Amino acid sequence: MSRSLHAANRSFHPGLLPGLGQWVSNFLRNAGLTHTSAQTHANQAQRMSATTHHHRIFPSMPRDYIRRRRMRRRISNVIVIPLLSGVAAYFITRQTGGSGFTLPKSAQRAALSAPANPVSLAHDNRPNSPERLAAGAVANAVSGPMISGAYKLADGTHAVTEVPDIVLHDAKRNKDLHVRIFYPNEPGLYPVIVFSHGAGGSQSCCEALTRHWATYGYVTLQPTHDDSTVQRRNAGEEDINFLIAVRDALKKPALWQSRPQDISFVLDSLPVLQKRIPALAGKIDAEDIGVGGHSMGAFTADAIAGALVDLPNHPATNFTDSRVRAVLLLSPQGPGEFGLTDHSWDHVTLPLLSMTGSLDLGTGNQGPDWKKIPFERSQPGDKYHTFIEGANHMSFISAKTFLPGRAAQGDSILGFTNAASLAFWDAYLKADHAAKIYLQSDALPEFSHSVVRLSRR
Repeated sequence: MSRSLHAANRSFHPGLLPGLGQWVSNFLRNAGLTHTSAQTHANQAQRMSATTHHHRIFPSMPRDYIRRRRMRRRISNVIVIPLLSGVAAYFITRQTGGSGFTLPKSAQRAALSAPANPVSLAHDNRPNSPERLAAGAVANAVSGPMISGAYKLADGTHAVTEVPDIVLHDAKRNKDLHVRIFYPNEPGLYPVIVFSHGAGGSQSCCEALTRHWATYGYVTLQPTHDDSTVQRRNAGEEDINFLIAVRDALKKPALWQSRPQDISFVLDSLPVLQKRIPALAGKIDAEDIGVGGHSMGAFTADAIAGALVDLPNHPATNFTDSRVRAVLLLSPQGPGEFGLTDHSWDHVTLPLLSMTGSLDLGTGNQGPDWKKIPFERSQPGDKYHTFIEGANHMSFISAKTFLPGRAAQGDSILGFTNAASLAFWDAYLKADHAAKIYLQSDALPEFSHSVVRLSRR
């Protein structure tokens, strides 16, 4: 009977009639007519062993909660941070309209071989026109290499020394401030430019500007502010990345306040720097000081110039430093960020040069008109605004581009930035009359084929 029932069981194979086959198997097992579990348990044990071995192919997470959390954080940082940084860089530098300018190679060769002549006069027959007066004054009075209409594009004649990092301690705020310095090697008295980096950046940025200025006889100082991604990571913040640093910079008034305070502290420390760096002794002209900055660094320079900042419980806070004679704003902000309001610039009187471009957007997607407001609402007199077609947010501090085909355009835009800014510094920190005439002429717009537009008030 058992044999026949086994045969019946085989005839109702579960693969053929799953429900009926399962019922028969259960009936035979419950009736004691089939062998039970030794083989079944053996098979299950074998399957469990195989499964366990399969899972151990992959490394297991630590059982300790803190160690497991730390491992997950490190894995996510390795994957997520580069991804987010790449996305942020793409949206900051993406092309959203407009076109840039690249000087043709034939024109570049002609310009490099042409005599210094800052203004194109081919069709100007007026002997006393402003253009001819500017051309004569600049050609006769401005020293250093020039390229037909662009102001001192090549490096100047001064050999330059870099101090990559020096730490100054601010006892009043109990903080250390890291500073990078470029200075001319030759003896002399040189004006000072303090340059402030953008949100999340550091002192290591922007040498295409700061070193270039030093070759023309300036001491340039670059502090690292509290919002710096690198500085915060070095202080032990494992989760910090560029996007978080920018978000915090926009939302934390303490960071708005600390930046102009850093600039004033650097100026307080000029005598200390000359003692700690012997080669710098006697070279700092503390009577001729400029402050420049990019992005949030432009806000910093703006505040130093007297733009009022609304802080919690302290509206219209004034960070003016009377030692500063001129300010440069690269991609500045209009009202609505960093405590700036519609009337922040009502009493700004210092000489000011601001700069933006057709692809230069704010964090809220504000356009170039918004970035022009500091120029438009400050007091008239010695105010300049440079607009560059094709320039994005990063174009003013670096020639690097994500698209190899636009490398020449990046070089051109950075050259226009250096030409306008150096003429501005020469005019207002060295009292160079020829440089001021250059700013008041159309030499740079003409040289750029109208890619650059220069406004004045």
